[in-house]
Amino acid sequence: MNFIKKIAENKIDDYVHKQFIKFGKGTFECKAIIDISASKTIKIKTSSEFTNELVELLANTIKDKTQVNGIIFATKNLSEESTIKFQDIKNAMGVKKHIIDQELTKEQVLELCHKFSMYSVNLSFSTEYGTLKVKEKAPKSGKSPTKEDQEPKADYCVFTTSDNKIIENFAFDSKKPFKKFFAKHTFLIEDIIVPDQYKNDFALARIHAKRKGKLIRETTVDGIKTKTEFNFLA
Repeated sequence: MNFIKKIAENKIDDYVHKQFIKFGKGTFECKAIIDISASKTIKIKTSSEFTNELVELLANTIKDKTQVNGIIFATKNLSEESTIKFQDIKNAMGVKKHIIDQELTKEQVLELCHKFSMYSVNLSFSTEYGTLKVKEKAPKSGKSPTKEDQEPKADYCVFTTSDNKIIENFAFDSKKPFKKFFAKHTFLIEDIIVPDQYKNDFALARIHAKRKGKLIRETTVDGIKTKTEFNFLA
């Protein structure tokens, strides 16, 4: 279940919390973009917020080993913490790029997802279930389109599969079959609640504080627009 659906169903967990660590108070538009084309093959294009969970979703379908290519973006060297050897580690603008180009098992990919969940795990690979392609660029804050009639692009992750059950995860509020689905979200963070034990430590306060606010979800399903709001504390 992706983090947007978890908020909608009030099933807040640590993964949802980590999505909001970087945010202070304010209104953040054009987040968590989803663009689905549904036919015999389901193509899901998303913005960067869904990277790690899409990697984890597909990793769970690896049967033996599969060729994995990509980069883990982090603020520090992860070599000592990783059980797999990176092909290379490059520095770029204060970010360390951990290069992966090797065959990995389901367990190895899942370990990367769980151990480095605070970072962007940009891995591309295929299984019998589907194919995931993730951009090998560090995620950046999405920008609102310059024209009023334009929608923001979802092109950071591309996931393809023939299993239409996956639609329920991303288009959970669409009750009828569709050809095109688009969703964008606004995070309205109204308050930041810091636990008492972290109030004197800015770094830990940022990590452990909970963000209180609203998720505004705007969808377009075969041309029909809908807006819904969900309160959250994460």
